[in-house]
Amino acid sequence: MEATRELFWNTNGKSIMYFFALLSIVIFILGCRKKIGNWLQGRPIGYDDLGPRFIMFFKDLMNHDAKIFKGSFRRFMHLGVFYGFVILTIGTLVIAIQEHFGFPLFYGKLYLILSLLMDLFGLWTMIGIGMATYKRYIDKPDHEDYTFDDAFLLILIFSILLTGYVLEGLRIYTTHDPWAWWSPIGLLFSSATQISRLSELSALNVYTYLWYFHMLLAFGFIAYIPYSKLFHMIASSLNILLKPSSPIGGLSPVNRLSTEVNNIGAARLEDFTKKQLLELDACISCRRCLKGCPATICGAPLSPNVVIRDLKRHSIEKRSFWGRKGKVFDQAIIDKVISKETLMSCTTCGLCEDKCPIQIEHIKRIVDMRRSLLPEGPSYPLEIQTLFKNISEIGNPWGLNLDSKYYLDRELQIPLIREKKQTDILYWVGCLGSYEDRNTNVSQVMFRLLEKAGVNYAILGKAEKCCGDSVRRLGNEKLFQQLALENITFLNQHKFKTIVTHCPHCYNTLKNDYPQFGGHYRVMHHSEFILELIKSGKLEPQLNNNLRVNYHDPCYLGRYNNIYQAPRDVLASIPGLQLIEMKNNYSRAFCCGAGGGRIWMEDSHEHAIGNLLVTYALKNKPDVLASACSLCLKTLTEAISSSDAEIESLDIAEIVYKAL
Repeated sequence: MEATRELFWNTNGKSIMYFFALLSIVIFILGCRKKIGNWLQGRPIGYDDLGPRFIMFFKDLMNHDAKIFKGSFRRFMHLGVFYGFVILTIGTLVIAIQEHFGFPLFYGKLYLILSLLMDLFGLWTMIGIGMATYKRYIDKPDHEDYTFDDAFLLILIFSILLTGYVLEGLRIYTTHDPWAWWSPIGLLFSSATQISRLSELSALNVYTYLWYFHMLLAFGFIAYIPYSKLFHMIASSLNILLKPSSPIGGLSPVNRLSTEVNNIGAARLEDFTKKQLLELDACISCRRCLKGCPATICGAPLSPNVVIRDLKRHSIEKRSFWGRKGKVFDQAIIDKVISKETLMSCTTCGLCEDKCPIQIEHIKRIVDMRRSLLPEGPSYPLEIQTLFKNISEIGNPWGLNLDSKYYLDRELQIPLIREKKQTDILYWVGCLGSYEDRNTNVSQVMFRLLEKAGVNYAILGKAEKCCGDSVRRLGNEKLFQQLALENITFLNQHKFKTIVTHCPHCYNTLKNDYPQFGGHYRVMHHSEFILELIKSGKLEPQLNNNLRVNYHDPCYLGRYNNIYQAPRDVLASIPGLQLIEMKNNYSRAFCCGAGGGRIWMEDSHEHAIGNLLVTYALKNKPDVLASACSLCLKTLTEAISSSDAEIESLDIAEIVYKAL
């Protein structure tokens, strides 16, 4: 006799099953339709390379990439639930195909293999549910985002699996199934039934009633998915599939603005893109975005997770108003859902995006909402309005006369591109490198290094205006485009091979933002260029006796542009220098607090992120806290000077120059 089992054994509920199956599918589709309809209200999105996207998505999904599911406990838990659902779904589909189309699939070896896999993977799913319960209600019982829905889903899924095993055990017990060993968990429940001395007649009756209950649970679960947090199975998968190919921190593209355009950005839900609205349903409230968020840790009124949660609640409230006569829904987001203080607290460091397992783009959302603010009105703090005015009228944040750039002193003889006509290296000095005392020293050091290495270089001089990094990330897109177009126009009038800059914010803007407006250049960070000079032998660092250097990864250099190794290789090239790593480094490095325009805002003591970063660094007892960023250098120097720390804050160029 070939191995198999009778379908719909000991029940006449096939017609009832079809009714509830149809009902659950209709409810499921209606729920999904409502969600998807909400996404489609957003602005359009365009994605190419769908083939490679699907391949990468399928690979990530099946492997449960460790970058997404961080931690062995969480990964094992989610793998169990995921693969349990996959195997149980496959088994159910095989049974359905045999029942409806008559193909003899649930027979022989396939039956035995499927029986074994469904039993084992169902058990793994139950273990995963138990692990999730432990993580939520024992390990972290005070998680504020846990709701009735979370507990109900765990109970529902566990109940479906448990009743399934009980049914299997009752069937094995009453039929004396000769292939029971291929259903080990069911056999275990069968043994428990035998120990209980339940009669076969009672077992048959219990089986029938329990089968109907199990069926209702299963179809109720399907119908409930779009109305529960479990909908993230669909929304999160779509969000991962649509993840951008651009680096962390990429902003929503904006066409070239005319002088008549005043309001852009996201002032209402409909102003977000379809993907950004999808993200509201994709978020699983894992709260990883909070761990390391400098604004959250330092007490600022910003939580990336809460921003998503509040916008989602607003979206639900908006849907609940549909069809209500005589009622007008308040569409506004700013100060109605998300406060200006919350928006202005973000440093755009990108750590939240790096930690998010489902690729939610927090920075893009925050900058889009900033873009909806009016630069001239009370939307921005007074110091930011002054910043915009100075940059717009003069071309730098302080409103200083362009002749006040220190390197224009004729005695220094810094070569200007307008005089050389063409050069190999165009050195972009940047606003801080031109005017701010701490960073002008780095500029001087870089000029000396370039001259010592015999590099053919030049600078723009008075023609160099602010690149626009801060104003763009503060939301003033019109001013950014004005600056970008003026700089690009001047750059395109001269001949050079490479732009080098020591500021990662300038680097990121020139490399990643300017191409949208016709500025296509080869851009290098000074850490990369110095490393080339050292490798070519044009710079030869000498012995530096046991200097303990703690290197800090700048956000816009590391997370934004994946430049982690070059600064470390530069420091490692100095004989005798001892390079020390932060506890959180590379993509998990803590922010200095100056990005996203925060460097220009007044900061209270309790929000001083730089002070916290210095505290982290002091645990390593370094002699020097090194960075490779203008903003980091300024912030960390101020933080050290306001503390009792006996360390220096130096740029890597300064350390190299001292070692020559």
